[in-house]
Amino acid sequence: MSANTGRPRKRKAGRTRDRNLARQQRRQTMMENRAAGGGNHAFFRRRFPSYDETRIAHRALAWLFSSRSPVAKLTTVVAVAVLAFFIGSFVLSDKIFPNVYAMGLPVGELTPPEAEAVIIEHWNVGLRIDIRVDGEHLEWVSPDELGLTIDAQAMAGDARAAGFAGIPFGYNVSPIVSVLHSRAQSVLLDLTESIYVQQYEAGYKWSGGRLITVPGRRGRHLDIKKSLDSLKQNAASVVTDGRLNLQTIQLNPTVLDSAPFLDNALVFLNKGIRLKGYDPFKDQMMSFSVNQQMAAEWLVAGENGLSVRAEEFANFVDNQNQILVKGGRYIDQLRATQTLQEALIADTPDVILRLNYLPDEYTIVRKDTGYRVGRKRGIPYELIRDANPTINWNSLVVGQSVQIPSRDVMIPEDPVPHKRIIVDLESQWLVGFENGELIFDWGISSGREEAPTYPGIFQILTHDEKAFGGSFALCNETGTNCNQWEMAWFMGIYEVVPGLMNGFHGAVLLPNGGYLGGGGVYEPTTFGCIMSDDKWARLLYDWAEIGTMVEIISNEFAPESELAKYAKEYISTVDTNYRPISA
Repeated sequence: MSANTGRPRKRKAGRTRDRNLARQQRRQTMMENRAAGGGNHAFFRRRFPSYDETRIAHRALAWLFSSRSPVAKLTTVVAVAVLAFFIGSFVLSDKIFPNVYAMGLPVGELTPPEAEAVIIEHWNVGLRIDIRVDGEHLEWVSPDELGLTIDAQAMAGDARAAGFAGIPFGYNVSPIVSVLHSRAQSVLLDLTESIYVQQYEAGYKWSGGRLITVPGRRGRHLDIKKSLDSLKQNAASVVTDGRLNLQTIQLNPTVLDSAPFLDNALVFLNKGIRLKGYDPFKDQMMSFSVNQQMAAEWLVAGENGLSVRAEEFANFVDNQNQILVKGGRYIDQLRATQTLQEALIADTPDVILRLNYLPDEYTIVRKDTGYRVGRKRGIPYELIRDANPTINWNSLVVGQSVQIPSRDVMIPEDPVPHKRIIVDLESQWLVGFENGELIFDWGISSGREEAPTYPGIFQILTHDEKAFGGSFALCNETGTNCNQWEMAWFMGIYEVVPGLMNGFHGAVLLPNGGYLGGGGVYEPTTFGCIMSDDKWARLLYDWAEIGTMVEIISNEFAPESELAKYAKEYISTVDTNYRPISA
């Protein structure tokens, strides 16, 4: 038995050695080919999924070719023939090989023109870009709206050139996309407002009958430059993913915790904010209703103390303006916020907001001229003329509409509400009030007929112990060289023309050593200013600070404030032919 079974074992062992040797030779040959043909191997890997993915198939084919079995050899020949027919059919028909995709669309077995049409249809109809901010959806836009354009023809060509790289695992052609800068920028600019989130400063509110802190929150705004750069650099990925993540800039509040100034806020609020509006033209004060709950929301914590939450206070101002505008008045938000901020710094609960006036219209009546319109409305004609550049003032028509600039142009400084000077041009008399009480009055000299003083409501704008003026008319009258004279205790109240201001002053010293009008008052003598005796001019100069209100009344311009009405009545009881009754 042992002698008969030994030979087959030797034969089987010999065959095994042959197969192992052949396998080792094939491996050696493959390694040598791989080392010698690096360029071809790179091409192979570019055109096919990978060597590792197909090595099992290669080994199977190698075995079939090396096998001595007739069935295996026949199978190999048939497989190669089928594969050659399959490849040839696509090469000859100019079709894209199977399992090739473009932007996720199957374009295999299509001709390049057919694939191009499929890509264009999807681009125009099916594709939408998800605009996202901080990971959240904001808006859907088409590629065209975003300024993106695609080269579908080139993509179809790439799909054809891919060959059978899609077998067996698929092959996706990258989008060939360009960005139109101006259109993309326009879209981002349109999105700016919807993306913007104002940072919330740490503040306070009343809850359960006590004041509590409200933490600050971060805000954001769109970074257009970085978003555009990201779109340009990643246009293909944006199209492939159907998503564009916009870049933003974080807005940080000044402080996140308002607890350090909680006690300061409570003290200020417990005083009770007394908020008032002051109309300097009518000399009227109006009160606004403010409770602690409302005022608490106006406060924020800064680095060094309390500040005003501008957006909350602006909402309050807007609500008041909806009422005030019906009378042609309004509160300036920025100026009002600054006033409240100053009250916080000074730790005073009394806050006075100035009431401003809107521009107005005037309808021309019979005998009107630009000069007369100015005297009726209390605004120098030159300002009205500048506001109506298209009007021919030499041929005004009854019923014609004229724009009157805001009265506020005459009061550029913060008004002083507790002091007011009343000048009556008809009686040539001046009256001073402080805190509603008459404290002085005396006679004055206003502008002569050829250079009259303007009626209206003005304010003290300048202080100069000595000022200088001149007039050719005065020189002609005196026959002396008086191109400049000297005025003591001058306070300007309005500009006649740029650089030439009328105001209050004392005696006018002429170059010839004399005084204008002989140094006396009580009748129109000046060239537009209001002249007092020197001692009264000095008293007025020392008392009237910048911003003190001045109301000049006449037959053309009736009193507007209650104090002016009272002064006119009071002057009617004074014997203006003599020296002033008090000083």
